[in-house]
Amino acid sequence: MNQTIADDGSAPVIQLLTRNAELTTSLRALLLGRGFRLETFETPERLTDARPSPPALLLVDLDALPDEGTLGVLVAQAQQDDAEPIPLICLASGSDIRSRLAAMRAGAKAYLQMPMEAEELTDRLLDVACTQAASPDRVLVVDDQPVAALFAARVLESAGMLAERVGDPLAVLDALDAFVPDLVLMDLHMPGASGIELTRIIRDQDRFADLPIVFLSAELDAEQQMAALRVGGDDFLAKPVAPDHLVACVRQRLAHARERARRQGGPDAVDALTGLANLERLLRRLGQLIGRGGADADRRALVVLDLGGDEAALIRLAVAVGASCGAGDLAARVGERSLAVLIRRDDAASLARACGQLTEELSRAGFASTPGSALGIGWCTLASSGGDAVTLMSRAAKAARSARKAGDGRPVGYGRDPVPARTSDQDAVSTAILTERLQLLFEPMVSLIPAPSARYEVSPRLTTPDGELLSPVAFMPIAQRCGLVERLDAWLLGKGLDALVACRDAGQPAQLFLYQSLVGAGRGDWIDQVRDEINRRDLFCLRPVIQFQVDEAAADTALAADRVARLARLGIPVCLNGVDADDASERVLASVPAAFARLSRTLVQSLDAEPLAELVQRLRERRLAVIAGGVDAPETIARLCRAGVDLLQGPFVQPPSAVMDYDFSGVDES
Repeated sequence: MNQTIADDGSAPVIQLLTRNAELTTSLRALLLGRGFRLETFETPERLTDARPSPPALLLVDLDALPDEGTLGVLVAQAQQDDAEPIPLICLASGSDIRSRLAAMRAGAKAYLQMPMEAEELTDRLLDVACTQAASPDRVLVVDDQPVAALFAARVLESAGMLAERVGDPLAVLDALDAFVPDLVLMDLHMPGASGIELTRIIRDQDRFADLPIVFLSAELDAEQQMAALRVGGDDFLAKPVAPDHLVACVRQRLAHARERARRQGGPDAVDALTGLANLERLLRRLGQLIGRGGADADRRALVVLDLGGDEAALIRLAVAVGASCGAGDLAARVGERSLAVLIRRDDAASLARACGQLTEELSRAGFASTPGSALGIGWCTLASSGGDAVTLMSRAAKAARSARKAGDGRPVGYGRDPVPARTSDQDAVSTAILTERLQLLFEPMVSLIPAPSARYEVSPRLTTPDGELLSPVAFMPIAQRCGLVERLDAWLLGKGLDALVACRDAGQPAQLFLYQSLVGAGRGDWIDQVRDEINRRDLFCLRPVIQFQVDEAAADTALAADRVARLARLGIPVCLNGVDADDASERVLASVPAAFARLSRTLVQSLDAEPLAELVQRLRERRLAVIAGGVDAPETIARLCRAGVDLLQGPFVQPPSAVMDYDFSGVDES
């Protein structure tokens, strides 16, 4: 018989599917004493037929199901009418792999093995239920008019939301970090920075890509309203607005954002075999965290598990890893026989201990290391990422392979533990270039004004024999000493043009910035080679931007000017990299008719606001679009925007990635 504990109807509900009357009895008083009602059902049919009110938690005893496959169907039926997913906890009398997989794939927050003391079980249930309890929505009101901001805040607060007001538009980024809103209510016209400018800056940061922004302004011009929506606004409300209409609009946008977040965490982000997150989802998360930077990078690490075994062993490992993960950890499948876990702990020492504990738990689960086989565990902190998620993954994987080869059951930390010696750096780089052990990464360049297409800087990564990826800063000096720069130039040009072809064929045109050395460009047939490579791919309407280094151009200004002029006749613009406020840069800029100038990273980070603005103004007077790289913090963005920079790139915008997937939603494609 179904039983419902008589209690205050306003108390949150925990639904329990079980045939175990003893379990029901023991939980009843304990949950009631903690302020929760219990609704119990003996069969899945009774649970779905009852159509009870949405619970705070769904607790399923797997022994009450006819088979593991029923769980997913039951959860779908129980949640089909609910806007928010119901947290699920599974109870089981054993540790069967199939049951654990079914629970994991159904989205269970926990898999609890019975029997368990009633008090401990109650604590575990309430940990999940209280964590999932809804908290008030948080709205950041940005308006320089105090009365208007106060009105909007009071209306939203009366509807049960938390509202924070910001009157200085230049303080918005700090407020976003401090208040962490669920939605921004933005005025359009403000002194210092308009709502459109602020929205561009907010949208240029990956962590705020899905943050709802609703404009609230007295602006009645339809073109201005559309401009606000084009840069990333979700809605536009005209002042004065009725309180009920304001609340309804904000609630609707918040609901849409929650649904979008739910879908992004859905089946497309899950590996079908293991039930863990897939590689793409993990890389996106790593990119967001690396871009954020800060002290937190020393408290996060990527742990890679390199497994020797078949598919069945991988599934067993996934189940064991999933059971060992903490609430804030993210586990993913990252290779044919490898998994990874993103963890956060209090400090570097805690990270090392967590890796050791994981090794011990997996060893007890039957994954003991033996030399050259079984399991190797390696880790790398985000602070040692090298600036992008792909490099971080390669470093953690390299450490895992070293641990597996050692076979002593000890995890290896990249940069912290010794790894087997390899061939010299010069031999490794030479071999990699000659055998084309290289790959392309793409770093988005975000325009602060409407642009005709997406823009990416293309840079190579070199794969060493032990699997680590090296950035150009690490391997270019060696390539120069070995006389392999021209070989590298040819590879980068060909692969970069192939990427342009892929963009064209996908109907997503992009402007790609490709580096070429002036050593290679000094050959008499270099221009002909560039033209022939473009013509061979029919890239008549989609040309790359060729990048030269300012210090190379300063060594032979006449050569640089000649090559830039000849490229211009082919319709190929040029970008000068590493522009500084020194005499060498000034000589090059005066002689070389480039289209873009990328400021040196040292200058971007160190130059005071006023001289920076003066330099940018001089560059723009030469009709150069100014690029600032290495953007790693919101305060850097604000300073560069005030200086008049045209394009931004760097880890805070988005780290380099193996795919061109940045959301250029503010790009004006007209």
